[in-house]
Amino acid sequence: MIKNLNELHNLFFNEWILPFIRLENENLISKSNSILLNYVKNFGALIEKNNNQDHFEISQNSTELELTNFIAENSGNWNIAVNRKSDKIYSNEHWLYTESDFTDYKKLNFGIEECLISFSLQEVYFEYCENNIKANSELNLKPLWIDKRYCSNERTHSFYYDSEFKALKFNHSHNNFERIAFIK
Repeated sequence: MIKNLNELHNLFFNEWILPFIRLENENLISKSNSILLNYVKNFGALIEKNNNQDHFEISQNSTELELTNFIAENSGNWNIAVNRKSDKIYSNEHWLYTESDFTDYKKLNFGIEECLISFSLQEVYFEYCENNIKANSELNLKPLWIDKRYCSNERTHSFYYDSEFKALKFNHSHNNFERIAFIK
């Protein structure tokens, strides 16, 4: 089981040997956001930006000046932002299923580290789940990150991992994804 960003970094860059992709606009991150600053230094953008996946992208929030956006949904429907003076995180994802406005950001009731780990695992899963590699035997999937949140107070993410095959399985509280991601 992963417990923190250091353990996730070890999995991504020492075991899976993922490439480091430099991130633009990292100067917009406040020095008081130490967890986010360390993430940017150690993880970079994580994956290449594309229109099929949520992505790590630093930008000034246009409606709440004390917020800095750091995750953008793949089609631009919502963002996750951090307060410049603390590590409190906010999202406007709820406007998709409530009668609120796109510019209405709600404070999330979990920490930035939980958000970053869930985001990172989700995006690596989607990056590699299309590679059509098949396991030669039964997978031994063990809990890696269970019932954690990303962009919503309500929805959870769970990941299971087989270290022999570098196989990653993703379960979302609202969707059980059938594909297995094999990390090359």
